[in-house]
Formats: sequence, structure tokens, C-alpha cells
Amino acid sequence: MRAITRKTLRDLRRQRAQAVAVGVTVLLGVMLFIASAGAFRNLGDSYQRTYERLRFADLIATGGDPDKVAAAARDAGAVGVTVRTQVDPPMLIDGTKLIGRVVGLPIGGQPAVDAVDLDHGTYLGADDPDGVLIEKHAADTYGLAPGDALQVYAGAGWQILKVRGIVRSAEYLWPARNRQDVLGDPHAFAVVFADEDLVRRLNGGVPNQVLLRLPADADEGAVAAALRTAGAADVTTQADQASNATLHEDLNGFSELSVAFPLLFLTAAAVAAYVLLARKVLAERSVIGTLMAAGARRGRLVRHYLQQGLLIGLFGGLCGAALGTALTGALTRGYTGALGIPDTVTRSVHGDLIAMGVAFAALIGLVGAAVPAVTAARTVPAEAMRNETASRPPGRWSHLVAGARWLPVAARMALRDVSRNLRRTLATMLGVVLALILVLTSIGMLTSLSDAISRQYGQIERQDATVTVAAGSGDRLSSVPGVSAAEPIRVGRVTAVLGDRSYATTLTGFRTDTQMHRFVSVDRKAISLPDNGFLAGSRLADSLHVKVGQVVTLTTAQASTGLRLVGLLDEPVGTAIYTSESEAARLLPDSAVSTYLVRFGSGVDRDAMRRTMTALPGVVAYADATAVTASLDQFLGLFWAFVGTMVVLGAILAAMIMYVTLAVNIVERTNELATLRAAGVPMRRVAGTIATENLAATTLGLPIGVAAGLLAARGFLGSFSSDLFTFRLTFDWWVVPAAVVAVLAAATLSQWPAVRAVRRLDIARVVRERSR
Repeated sequence: MRAITRKTLRDLRRQRAQAVAVGVTVLLGVMLFIASAGAFRNLGDSYQRTYERLRFADLIATGGDPDKVAAAARDAGAVGVTVRTQVDPPMLIDGTKLIGRVVGLPIGGQPAVDAVDLDHGTYLGADDPDGVLIEKHAADTYGLAPGDALQVYAGAGWQILKVRGIVRSAEYLWPARNRQDVLGDPHAFAVVFADEDLVRRLNGGVPNQVLLRLPADADEGAVAAALRTAGAADVTTQADQASNATLHEDLNGFSELSVAFPLLFLTAAAVAAYVLLARKVLAERSVIGTLMAAGARRGRLVRHYLQQGLLIGLFGGLCGAALGTALTGALTRGYTGALGIPDTVTRSVHGDLIAMGVAFAALIGLVGAAVPAVTAARTVPAEAMRNETASRPPGRWSHLVAGARWLPVAARMALRDVSRNLRRTLATMLGVVLALILVLTSIGMLTSLSDAISRQYGQIERQDATVTVAAGSGDRLSSVPGVSAAEPIRVGRVTAVLGDRSYATTLTGFRTDTQMHRFVSVDRKAISLPDNGFLAGSRLADSLHVKVGQVVTLTTAQASTGLRLVGLLDEPVGTAIYTSESEAARLLPDSAVSTYLVRFGSGVDRDAMRRTMTALPGVVAYADATAVTASLDQFLGLFWAFVGTMVVLGAILAAMIMYVTLAVNIVERTNELATLRAAGVPMRRVAGTIATENLAATTLGLPIGVAAGLLAARGFLGSFSSDLFTFRLTFDWWVVPAAVVAVLAAATLSQWPAVRAVRRLDIARVVRERSR
């Protein structure tokens, strides 16, 4: 083994605690990168395999003459076209009333577009015209199996249908009713697939959807334009399809986090490696000077320190790659299993990701070592052999501290050194900043998401339940024991159009004095629902490039009219449109059912209220508003797991950064501390001097770290914001103080191994070296 390699290994062994801490930091970053990026690829491949196998539609056209729209689709080059009917009637399943969905399928064979995957039972057959298939999420929610029955409200009364099979559908991998109604009571939505002729009878005999698949090189925009020209009222792309958009919203946010968080860890590792090796160069100035005076070449010294950084980086990178590879498959299976994705691609070994992770880890080690290596090569032998470390001459701060006679001598020495050795102070401050960024970013995302849920479903939406009743049956709701208020609303689908831009969403009409919904503008002020015009979620401005005061065309199945945008709302979930009840009645078609928002009195049993309300004559559907929390937890399961892991690992990493930064202070000051001990200064006073200087430098970094942590948290949170979710950074009052206290505690605990190192100093040896 070459001498330079032996010295490298010996040096790392002598500072193995700090070297391992830096290596573990690299390990965490590489592990997170490979596991999360690999899982992201697997999830995308899993979705794509399911979509291809079930022939998921590229475009869905709604409205118009279906025959003309289908002909336009074929003329535009579609490789598969299916005309079908879809209706959303009231249902009765296992004693629960809800607004469900019935989708038409051909008897005896799968459709050319949007086939279903049979999980249990048998497919639709001509021998059983009332037999249906039920989507797996609904089957699991209600515990249904082949042979069970459910009822569908057909206008003239309830029709009994028999379950023939349980299926999975690419359209409902996440059971979303529409793009603005992706979260809700699992008992309030169920998808049933039935004979197309049966569904047409429920819809008055008219199909209302055309689904098509396109060749890979097709111009999707041009095809959509052709469908609209043929009379389609709305064309939904695969990217905007409710289930797909919801899943990819979660997945895209995860993909950004899977790069950003590991990058934070690796940046912290580079800083820690730099601090460790830079301080090592300063501590070894006399050795470096002696070597260079003896004829050691500069290139060899550079390679020596680069080799140290490279070994630390490779150690962390290889270990991180092994752990990340092992976690990739488990993370993928956990996610697809929780959501019920039919196809799971679990390729654990992604060679390019492993190569990138290890290469980046090695680069981090080399970058962290580069500046110290160059510093070592530029050392002047004569100056280095004097065994003196240059420091700044006393300045105003030093004179001010020296004049503070009321402070103990040890405290004055420590505070003086804060300004005299700016490199050491700045390195400590940088460690504090990185630690606070990691902690505040992780916790900020958790608290902001919790705040968004609380605001949407506690402050903005103020109902306890949504009840759908047969027309004219709603008056009795307010007299039910436990109900404090019941208010009618009108709900339907609407497309907002401005110029060549359009956005399909939900239109809800309230009384102008509604008590069930609170409207908050983007400047966080309460506003009232206007008699004329409409309010909308703030993201509508991004989708349509619209400003408050402009007139937007609102189109429904019944009418199309221009209304003025009166205000943009700060609503965390969805981008809905709100009008007065009279405006909604003009836009939305008449229905055989009416919708009411209901508020309960305090202390009621919600399960008992569900049973009581659904048993009322005329009630055809019931949805509990608080059940949305369960859907959110399922939808954001990957987010909770990832960010929760970041909180734990961020705390560990913050402690490691503090330990490396502060422990290396002791290595650098070995001569000074040993001289103090030789002069008879008590150990307690030496330890107090070290602790005071380190904690003073730590305190100086706290304001910068808090500001940087808040900015980083806001940036990361933005990766999850879209027209489906709009988050704003919110911290509970205790978070920032707790993070500051935690960093100070980590800094304090980091003194302990450093003080132990001082106790073990060979004072006689150090003094002899100092006197040479």
C-alpha cells in the first residue's frame, strides 16, 4: 500500500466519528434519491401498464350528437372508438343511499376503449339483463360480492340490480366523481357497470359519451378541436381525466420531493465534508509545512485530501445505493397495494439511478475536499512550520467584549473568538442554517397540509352532511332531531370559457345569505356571494388567464351565458365556481332530485344521524362531510410517509451536521486548548469557553436558518399546488421556537464528545510540539 493511502486511512481512522457522520449524511441522501426516484419510475410504469392493458381512453367527448362525434373521431385517425352512456342516479346499497354512477358496457365482450379488469365473478351476459359489475373500491367499501343486490333510482322508482362481478377500471383507479370532487365520503360514491341498453333507458335512451384512443403520433389538440367542431360540448384529455389527474397530482409532487429532499441531504453532506477537511488542513499546517519542506510535491498533497473526501463519499454512496435499492420495491408495492393498482411494476435495480447516486456521492466528497486540498497545496512551508494559525487582529467587537468586565474571563474569550476566527464561525452558522432548513421544511409541509384540511372542511365548508332528496321532499329535513339547519343548493357541471381557453368544474348555487359556506378572498377577507356574477377558486385565473371584473362564458347542458367574475377565492381544495341559487337555476337543468346541506347540533352521534336521515321518505343519497378525512389520508398516504420520514431523517441529519461542525472546532483548537490546560486552567472553564463560543456562533446562525427554512418550505409546498390543491405555508405557533430549541439542544449535546476529546489530550506532547 502506498504511503499516501496509508496516511489517508490513518487520518480517517483518527477522526472516524466525524468521517462516519459525513458518510451517513451522504448515505441518507443517496438512499432517498434511489428509493424515491426508483419508486416514482415503477409507479409510472405500473399506471402505464394498466392503462395499456385496459385500453384507457386518450380523449372523452361529452355532449352533442354521438354519431357525428364518433365519425369525426374516426376521420381524425382514432384507432379505437366507443360510444356509451353514463348517468349519475341515486343508489341504495346495503341500506345506504348515495349518488352513484352507472356506466354502459356492451353485452358479451369488452369495449374497444376503457375495458374493465374482472377481479371476481363473471362478465355481463345476455341471459341476465339486470346483472351489473361493481367497481372494486365500492365493493370493498360496502362488502359486496357476486350475488349481492343493489338498487338504482330510475325516476319512476327503485330498480333492483344483481352484482355479477367485481371489476377494476383504469378510469377509477382513484374513485373520483369528477376533477373537482376527488375527495369525499367513501360511502357517497359507487361506480356500477351495466348493459348499455339498460343505462340508456336510465338516461332517456340517448348515449352521451364518445371515448377514443389515438395513435402515438397523433396531434391530440387537433383531434379535440375536430370533436368540438362536430358538436361535442366538452372534451377531456387523459391527463385531465379525474382519476388520472388525481393520482398524477400526488405522483408529480412526490417526484419533485424525491429529487429536492435528497439534494438537500447531499448539499449538507458536501458542506460537512468541506468543514471536516478544511479544519483538518488548518490543524495539520505544521505537518503539511514539514512535508513540503522535505520535498513533498503539491500534487501528492492535493491527492491526499481529495482521496479522503472520495473515500467518505464512496462509503456513503455505496451503502446508500444498497439500502435505496432494497427500499425501492417495498415502497412501490406499498403504494400500489394501498390504492389497489391492478399492475405493479417492481423493478428494484435501476442501474442508471445507482450509477448517478454513487457518482454524485463521490462528486460530493471530491467537491467537499477540493478547497481544503488546494489550500494545503498553497501552504508556504516556512509559515506553516511556525505552527501558528493566523487570526484577525482585534477589532471593535473584541475591544467591546474585552471591556465587559462583568462577564467571566472564559465568556469574554469565547465571545472574542467569534469574530477573530470568522471561518470557524461561518462554518458553524452554515451548519445551523442547513439543520433548520431540513427541520422546518419537513414540519412545515405537514402543518401546512393539516391547516389546509382544517380550513377547507372546518372553516369554509360548514355543513356536516349533504343530503339528496326527491323533489319536494326537503322541507322535513330541518325538523329531524339533531339537525340545527338545512339549506338547499343547486349543483352541476359547468365549463368556463374565455377566448380559446376552457375549464370544466363544479357549479354550486347558494343562497346569498348562506350559512353553509364561507367565502374568503385571496387577500384573506370574507366576501359575500353576489346576486349577479360569480366567485371562483383562485386557480381559475391561471387556467383561463382571467382577471376579476372580466366576463366569462359559463356553459352547461341547459344554457350558456356570460357572467362577470366578481372575486377569486382562497380555497385549498379544488377550483369550483359559485353563484347565487337563482343564477344556478337558470344555468343548470331541472332535476328529479334536490340537494340540501345539513348542519347538526353539538354532541350528535354521526352514525345515528346517517341511519336516521337515510331512512326518511324521499331521501335518495347521504354523504358525511367529515368522512373526507379518511379519503385524504389514503390519497396522501405516500406524502405522509415520505414527509414523516423526512422529519425523522432531517432531525438526525441536523444533529450530525451540528456534531461535525462543532466537534471539528475542537480538533482545530487542540494546541490552544492543551496550552490552557497546561497553564492550569480548570477543565470546567475550558469546556465553558468552548461551549460559549460554539453556542454564540450557533445563535448567530438561527435567524438566517429560520428565514432560509421558511423560504425552502414555501418552495417545496409549491410542488404540490395545482388546480386540485392550493396550499399556503402555515406553521403552528410552537414549530419555529421548537426547531430553534432543538438546534440549540443538538449544539449543546455536540459539546459532550468534544469535551471528552479535550480530556484525552496528551498535554505534554502538544506542549512539546508547540515549543519547537
